[in-house]
Amino acid sequence: MADVSPAQALARATAVGGRLADLVRREPRGDDQTCRWELVVTLSTSPEDRAAAGWIVADEIMRERTGGRPRSYERWRDATLNRAKLTGKDHVLVEYFVKPVFEAAAARKKGNHGLAGYVGEWLWYLLTRDLPQDPARPVEILGPPKAAVNDGGGDGLIVYREDGTARGFSFRLWEMKKYTGEANQPDGAIRNGWTQLNAKAGTYLGMLSWGDKLLADDTREFVGSLAEQWVDEEESAGAGVSVALNATATPTKAFHLAHEHFTTHKHPGALQGLVVAIDDLEGFAHQVRKYVWTAL
Repeated sequence: MADVSPAQALARATAVGGRLADLVRREPRGDDQTCRWELVVTLSTSPEDRAAAGWIVADEIMRERTGGRPRSYERWRDATLNRAKLTGKDHVLVEYFVKPVFEAAAARKKGNHGLAGYVGEWLWYLLTRDLPQDPARPVEILGPPKAAVNDGGGDGLIVYREDGTARGFSFRLWEMKKYTGEANQPDGAIRNGWTQLNAKAGTYLGMLSWGDKLLADDTREFVGSLAEQWVDEEESAGAGVSVALNATATPTKAFHLAHEHFTTHKHPGALQGLVVAIDDLEGFAHQVRKYVWTAL
């Protein structure tokens, strides 16, 4: 794999628009299924575009983890782009934000599943965040991925404001999976996502706490009742499974059996799927890690 520096990766990312969404193509699938899904594929396999995507993910992760603070995020970013090493307390400080994910992953062999899974969650988040807004259904809440690779609870939650509906909002709880198997058959990973939501989604929603969030009164009332909506199978509640995988494993058909593994919430639009296909997902995840660690 060509060695593309962080500065070169940033330059390429800026040239194409600066977002992960600018480097992929989205294709709607499954219009004849209970669970519609979307395939997201990379536009190019060039080392420069792959590096641009890796830089965008690494930069977004570090911005989120550090809260964009000048001493942690900005010094990390400047040092990374200049291929310099942080020293002293700045080095120690930035390591605090890097180690929970990237050191644990680095301590294992290249085939580490935690790192690829974590990067897969960020692929879902960034692609979802940068979707064009639907004026009739704007996003009210979209939380970034969890702080550590194996944190408990749900993987992704998105809340939409929908005026004219019974509750004025709707939500979808997402489960993220990754597939890097040599058989190129991701059906098992997709099935596991649905069965996990079927068994544990209510528990995940019950684990959410919104007491420290600055929310409008109507939003606070809605999110405070997510578990209630789930157990009552209200039309405001939905489920989704996202799978990140190697491009060689891209399915032509997927999610057509979702309703057999997720047996509640049968209203139209309750289920949604996403497949993110990228060349060598494990290698891409390690490229993200390499950029994160450049300054350390």
